[in-house]
Amino acid sequence: MLRRALQFRGAIFNYVAKDEELRAHELSTRDWTALKLVTNWLVAFREATTQMSATKQPMLSSTHTIFLSLQSHLKTEISKLPADADPVLRQGLVDAHLKLSDYFAKFEKSRYYTWATLLDPRISYNGLKIDYADDQELLIDLDLAKAALQTHFNVVYGSRTTVDEPIPNDSIPGSPKKIDFTSRYSKLAVAATTNELVDYFRLTAVPESWNVDPLHWWYSRRKQFPNLYLLVRNVLCIPGSAVAVERIFSGGRDTIGLRRACLKAETIQTLMFVKARLRVARAALKKEMGDDF
Repeated sequence: MLRRALQFRGAIFNYVAKDEELRAHELSTRDWTALKLVTNWLVAFREATTQMSATKQPMLSSTHTIFLSLQSHLKTEISKLPADADPVLRQGLVDAHLKLSDYFAKFEKSRYYTWATLLDPRISYNGLKIDYADDQELLIDLDLAKAALQTHFNVVYGSRTTVDEPIPNDSIPGSPKKIDFTSRYSKLAVAATTNELVDYFRLTAVPESWNVDPLHWWYSRRKQFPNLYLLVRNVLCIPGSAVAVERIFSGGRDTIGLRRACLKAETIQTLMFVKARLRVARAALKKEMGDDF
């Protein structure tokens, strides 16, 4: 609505000029400038909402990132306000920033938001550390969350331990046993413990591109991180928004019509699964065939 008003500003001015009653409510140049500022601010909120709604992978890490970016954007907009800006507008933008801070504080109360972001190869520990560089309190909370994640992983999922296999004895059966007089200087076989979480943070010291699919990234490395992969599946599957759930309910409403109200639960499950697979297959064909599809 505001964008439309700005787009047809000239037409609105001409219409008001012809009506004496409306002239008393005519917007001044300062009012139009304020409308333009508010419109630009609302665009950021609309884009954030669209990104959270349109994503096919509404993970906690994506929601965490979008809220943090929106909060940072509002902070930048506040700093860019002119000195003669309307105090009401300035206070409104500050209140919006504080409201987002409250939401972000609620995120921090749940360990899974930070854990999901740490386990997202597009962000990982170093990405969050850069984002929190200006806030010492957030940096401390980040290190605490990382330590808690390591403890949870060690306790629940354990760590993979490998032991060096003994060298097979190739001597001929029945021959005298060979004695190695230099074995006193050989290294003893020591159990080598692989800390998968540490290896993962080392691997993602430089975060992956945002175009990388984190689910595919982890699936392709499930053999490299077999235990950590189990933890990742349990964390990244938590939806960061209700859009995906609402979409499923909408699809269920289309499946269970007034004339199909007696369908069994197993039948509904099968129909919903087939519909989902058909959408995936259709998207794959469209991607492969392009305009010919």
